[in-house]
Amino acid sequence: MMHIQGLVRRRLAILSRLGFRLMVMFGIVLMPLAILSYVQIRQYQREAAARTEAAVMGQTMQAAVPTVERIMRGQGAVAGLAVALPTMLKDPADCRAVMQRFLELEENRIYTFAGFIDLNLQVSCSPQGDRDMSFRQDLRDAMKLDKPTMRLRTHGSISNTSVLVFLHPVHDADNKVIGLAALSLPHQVVRYESLGERAFSAGSEPNALMTFDADGEILTSSLSLDQAKTMLPVSVPLSDLADGLPHSFSGSAMSGRQSVFAVVPIAEGSLFLLGNWPVTVTDAMIVETSIPIVVFPALMWLASLLVAQLAAEHQVLRHIRTLRDSIVAFADGNRRLPELDLHGAPSELRRVGIAVERMMESVVHDEAELEDMVHQKEVLLREVHHRVKNNLQLIASIINMQIRKARSAESKGLLRGLQDRVMSLATIHRELYQTSGLTDIRADELLQSIVTQIMKMAGRPGEPLKVTTNFADIRLTPDQAVPLSLLVTEALTNALKYASAPSGQRPELRVALRRDADSRAEVEIVNSVAPEALRAPPSPDSAAESTGLGEALLSAFAAQLGTRVEVEHGETEFALRFAFSPNALAEAEERAVV
Repeated sequence: MMHIQGLVRRRLAILSRLGFRLMVMFGIVLMPLAILSYVQIRQYQREAAARTEAAVMGQTMQAAVPTVERIMRGQGAVAGLAVALPTMLKDPADCRAVMQRFLELEENRIYTFAGFIDLNLQVSCSPQGDRDMSFRQDLRDAMKLDKPTMRLRTHGSISNTSVLVFLHPVHDADNKVIGLAALSLPHQVVRYESLGERAFSAGSEPNALMTFDADGEILTSSLSLDQAKTMLPVSVPLSDLADGLPHSFSGSAMSGRQSVFAVVPIAEGSLFLLGNWPVTVTDAMIVETSIPIVVFPALMWLASLLVAQLAAEHQVLRHIRTLRDSIVAFADGNRRLPELDLHGAPSELRRVGIAVERMMESVVHDEAELEDMVHQKEVLLREVHHRVKNNLQLIASIINMQIRKARSAESKGLLRGLQDRVMSLATIHRELYQTSGLTDIRADELLQSIVTQIMKMAGRPGEPLKVTTNFADIRLTPDQAVPLSLLVTEALTNALKYASAPSGQRPELRVALRRDADSRAEVEIVNSVAPEALRAPPSPDSAAESTGLGEALLSAFAAQLGTRVEVEHGETEFALRFAFSPNALAEAEERAVV
């Protein structure tokens, strides 16, 4: 979960950067240009495709001229034979001789067969001899049509090769069909004349040229018939292209190659020419690729964004990072004023850099003045605490002189208690004098000094005590340190006064400062008590000193700390406890962490 939150924060940080926002802004500004570029490319591509298809149509019609001429000559020749055959059929020998002379003519030597097919599909009047064609259903269908037709035979019975057969009905004097005039043209001749005798410009040769009839049957092709089938369009059958109108279109061939196709009618309703051209057939044609045209405007748009990002980086972002690094270093405490390198930056950023340098200089100057003022005040405050401590010690010395002159035990006890309280105040001011910050006081050091001071002043040389201390590091304000030290002094004085132990053992004194679970400070003062001391009646001296002032002082000092003193009498111990909330605890811990 933390990882996801960190990832989200990093992404949000990226989105909030100036560079990203500039890219978004430039992207929005440049988007209309990218859309306009896309529209223009699409329009140019449509116009180029239209020009290409028109050029392909012209090229196809131009390339079809030799084929059309050859087919038209073949149709004219077979039509002439159909007119002459009714008179020649009367003499079969003369008919064959006429056909032989026809095939021997220079312009007719390309034909491989010429003859007459009667209604029974028997071939007669042919130099190649008589033949039975009754198995040819296509001839029977052509006989019924009673109009000129063409048929492609992939394996001619006479030439043993692919031939284009021209058929024309033969009529008698009553205009009845008596048979068919047939003329065979080798497919190879048409292919040779289609490409071999036609010079194309470089890069504009067709992939294939082929003729087909209204039924979609290929009649001639510039390639072999097997190769020609691979050049047909994938999506449109040939029969659908025989609509009698010249047109062109782009698409994929059976071979998978992208091509431009053109269909040109040669004989209305019966013969059509199909041209398969490469996509770069004219200079007006743009090269087709598999890359969508939207890629080019997108690349242009992305390139514009990159240029905008580089411009923003060079002109703005790198200078802003320089300013940021300098400000962050200054905020982290580095007071060595760096020289901002804003060479080449815009004048606005250079003025910002100058303002930042002036601000840093002003802050450093003001901090120096504040440090001088704080140091002077600290010196004065230390001097005040030092003088107060000296005066309190002087008062304690005067009280000590009065103790030596006092004659009654009660007077000595009262003066000694007063002297202890004055020395406690002197100890507090000594701690304030020695504290560097002068804002809070370490309670452990303060209580340790008070215990040491009390033990020196009120210790019993003939009966040494076993003193155990345990102080936690807790910070106090001076307003809390004074009543705490006075309360501890009063309590220690009473503890030392009444501390005792069984015969043969040392009296014990335990002083502790702890921090409880509620972040409160708890002070505990425990002294051991011998059982016989509890049963013995109070001595005259102790009775004389029991004026109740100590208990009143304890209650008053505890009230200043916002607490009360709890006293616990045990069989062998006497305990005094109180808890309070240190005001400077939280501030001191924060300073310690920093």
